Amino acid sequence: MAVTAPVAPPPVPTAEPAAAAPTAAAQPAVRRWQVWAFVLPAILFQFFWGWYPMLVAIFLSLTNAPIRGQVTFVGFNNYARLLADPLVAMSFRVTFVYAGLGILLTFGIPILIAILLMEMPPRLIRVMMLLWFVPLSGIASTIFWQYMYNEQFGILQFIATEVLGLPPRAFLSNERWVIFWLIFPGILMFGPGLYYMTSLQSIPRSYFEAAEIEGASFWRKIWTISLPRMRPIISMSLIFAIIGSMQEFAFPDLMTRGGPNGASRTVVMYMFDILNDGRYGDATALSVMLFAVIMVLVLVYRRLVTDDPDA
Repeated sequence: MAVTAPVAPPPVPTAEPAAAAPTAAAQPAVRRWQVWAFVLPAILFQFFWGWYPMLVAIFLSLTNAPIRGQVTFVGFNNYARLLADPLVAMSFRVTFVYAGLGILLTFGIPILIAILLMEMPPRLIRVMMLLWFVPLSGIASTIFWQYMYNEQFGILQFIATEVLGLPPRAFLSNERWVIFWLIFPGILMFGPGLYYMTSLQSIPRSYFEAAEIEGASFWRKIWTISLPRMRPIISMSLIFAIIGSMQEFAFPDLMTRGGPNGASRTVVMYMFDILNDGRYGDATALSVMLFAVIMVLVLVYRRLVTDDPDA
């Protein structure tokens, strides 16, 4: 009887080891070029319109900064001449008052309006948003306020004399009150910032519902929920407000030309006066001084104020 040899079973296939996850260094070159294609335009734009002009301005502030001809290095003579100029100190004082008073009187209004607007019915919110964000010309608004402040036939003069029975008022020709009247249109022409509306809409409704169950009032919810959740947006907007108000030029220049007696002449307005006199080195040095002041204000603000909503 023939005996057959046992047949060996087929080999069991073993699982191949999983490929390691690709690292950043192993990414395809195409992927890296795609990243740089998006980032490089922003870097170039920031360099040519931000860093490079700043470095050139710092260099020119140490020279006579001629339009044409040879550049002569003068060291810190431009800065010494500006520090000895009483009009420079006066323009910085006007700028600080204008910026501080403007932020104090106008910065919080859009935040409050945005909070109140969110409490309205959705249909009314759409109507109010349409009315607030109708595009208006800044120059047309300035001309309108020039007529409002006219001391001969202005509407505000009519209200003061004919309606309230007050003596004629000097709105833009009073050195003590001219800055307030320049800021006054910003108090009336307010509106809810879109970024504040977006920030409020991102707050979970469960926060407000839990506060209502605990018996929190409307103002308590604003103080403990709305404002803390809006802190990052408020912090960013306040930085922009500081930077913008410290560089104010167009509105006071069109309204008063810096008068009366320099009571409304900001640093940027005086800088243009120096430029018109041909003192290009002094004007560049003044711009660097203003940049340094704004940078210090922003750094101090960032040091003292946190934008963490949970802090």
